[in-house]
Formats: sequence, structure tokens, C-alpha cells
Amino acid sequence: MPFRDAWLLVGGLLVVIGFGAAEPVISAVGFVIILVGGVSRYWSRHVFDRVSLTRKLGERRTFIDEAVSLDVALENRKPLPLPWYQWRLGLGESFRMDGEGLTASAVPGLSYIVRRGALSWYGRHDWRFQLRSGERGYHQVGPATLRSSDIFGVFPRIHEDEQVQHLVVFPHVFPLEELGLPAERPFGEFRGRNRMFEDPLRVAGLRDYRPGDSLRRIDWKATARRGDLQSRVYEPPATQQLYLLVNIDTMEKAWEGYLKDELELTVSVAASVAVWAAGSKLAVGILANGSFPGSDRPIRLAPSRSRDQLTRILEALAVIQPLTLGDLAGAIHREGGRMPAGSTIVVVASLVPEPLAAAVRRLAAEGHEVFVLATSSRVDPSHLPGISVRAAGKEFSRPKVTA
Repeated sequence: MPFRDAWLLVGGLLVVIGFGAAEPVISAVGFVIILVGGVSRYWSRHVFDRVSLTRKLGERRTFIDEAVSLDVALENRKPLPLPWYQWRLGLGESFRMDGEGLTASAVPGLSYIVRRGALSWYGRHDWRFQLRSGERGYHQVGPATLRSSDIFGVFPRIHEDEQVQHLVVFPHVFPLEELGLPAERPFGEFRGRNRMFEDPLRVAGLRDYRPGDSLRRIDWKATARRGDLQSRVYEPPATQQLYLLVNIDTMEKAWEGYLKDELELTVSVAASVAVWAAGSKLAVGILANGSFPGSDRPIRLAPSRSRDQLTRILEALAVIQPLTLGDLAGAIHREGGRMPAGSTIVVVASLVPEPLAAAVRRLAAEGHEVFVLATSSRVDPSHLPGISVRAAGKEFSRPKVTA
């Protein structure tokens, strides 16, 4: 049995033996063991009292390869010092630190920052690191582990800090001309305020009921006042809208893996179009067959011109993973009539299987202006008659399949 588990028994036994044998030295050794063991045990139990390991990211969002500061502080707010310490902070495997390497981890997808030292009573140590990520994504910072012990090193302790923060790394954004698209009017002239498309939230006035009017158009209060059925007249859409539809699938079957280069190009093209649309004062939205972290619903942001809409779209594109919640055709079908009438719809895809091609053709038949941006040479324009199909990239290569 190790001393750390039997110190009280061993010390007490030596005291008894020393008294019984009239050997004060043996008793003294027993008393010393009891004293050292008691002090060590107390120190160990309270070594992490009022000790905090805090970390703070300078930014919550960034672009690929941009430096983000990470401040770490270890503080001891009590009179009992830490004779020694070691802390480890987990980082997503895509991170790298300027001027310093990271320690490998047995946990898949993580590496560690490690620091060692000693901390006096009411002491504090601070560190600042510069993190960079070479990949877009939703990258974690944490959890952390703190180790220390009593002054004699008899009773080591471990404190697990499960707090996890995340850094959103936006995808690459390219000028449209680098993607082989016209910089000024990549999708031609946008439709103006056309009366064939109406905004049900913008009532322009009333008129007499006409056969074929929907019951939702009837204003029942005005009908009661006038004694005749009255229908609402709506304004055309106030803003021009662009809806991005992003197909994450790069292979016909999920079990075949995915093409990483094509997925990243698809995400970057969608991000580039979103940035252009927001800069052109368009209401822009997105629908993709992926999900936000911790969610089981497809990514969907209705078109909007709000100030934070572009940030939300870039965040949505940043967190896209190869695994999907179904095909994009199904997501389009579920979206149904919620797509704003008369929108310009831009489909970004490296693969357009027949169900998706049918959904795109149906959108065009409903009166939407539809464009397809192909991020691979596998998109066949003959399956999309009457729809503009453009290559997003001057040349295509065939990337390796990632399982």
C-alpha cells in the first residue's frame, strides 16, 4: 500500500511501537510522518481553492490565416501557494501558434498548449498567444487540465476545466472576377418593382373582390363596413433579393466520402457571392443541406438586408461539414412557398443530381431567375435547359476523395 494511502496508519503504528519499546526515536519518526502526512493532505485538498485558469479570445470570428490573440491567466487568490503546476489547454487541430509548437494529444482532433511553473500566494501568471487557423470551421479552444500538489509532492491533484470556447473561421472570399464571373453584373440586370410579384406584408390599398382571389387576400373588416367583398392590393417587393442555395454533397452516395477541394470551393464561391450581394445592397439569404453545430435542421437564413446578415451567412458557411441532413432538393421542397416571389436564385454546387436538377427547373418555371454556379466539371448543363450554368473557377481539377 503506497504511503499516500497509509500514512496515518504507518505513523500511528510507529508511535505505538516507539512507546511500547521505549524508543523515542521511533515515536518521533511516527509523529513526523503523521505531521507531514497531515500537512500534505490538507495542502493537497485545498491547493485549487480560489485558483482560476481563465482564457479569453481576442475575437470570436476571423478569416483564414489571420492572427487572433488568446490570453491565458492563472491566478491564486489565497495564502497557500502552488509549489508547482502544469496546465494544458486543448486546441482544435487546425490551429497553429506563432513561434511555438503544440503538444500532440491522445484525443482525436486536439493538440495542447502546455505551461509549467510555480505560483506564490496571491500570485498571477499571464500568457498571450497568437493563434492562426489554416482552415475554415468552428474550432474549439478548451477544455483545460491543471495539475499541482502539496509542497512535498505526496498527494498530486488534477483539476479538469471542461469550459470550451469556439472560434469561427470564415471561408476564403474571392473577388468575382477571380472566379471567372463579371464583377459588375454577374447575374445580369435585377428585376425592378414588378407588379407580378407582391409582398404580402406591404398593403397598398383595397379593391373589389375578383373571382379567383385567394381568401387570404380578403379584408374582412373592410368587407363588413362596405357590405361587399374587398380584396387587399399589395406592394411589389421593396428590395431586390438574392437567395443562395448551396449543395454540400460532392459525391452521389454519402458512404463514398467527399471531395474536400470541391466542398471548399463550393463554400468559398457561396461566400464570395454573398459578400458581393451585400455590397450591392441586395437582400441576401441562404439555404444549404447542412446544419449549425448542435442543430438537426438545415441551414436556412431568409433574405434580409439587416446589418448583421452577411456575418450570419459567413458563419453559416464557416460551420458547414461534409455530413449532410439530406439532399438539397428535399430542403428546397420543404422551403416551398417561403421563397420570396421574383427572387434571383443562385445555386452553388459541384454536383447536380437529377432530383436537384428537377427542383431547380421547377424554381425557374415558377418565375424565379435561376443561375447555377458549377464548382466542378461534373455539372451537366444539358440537365438544366433554359437555365444559365456558369463555371465558378477558370479551370477544374479532380481532387482526391476524402473518406
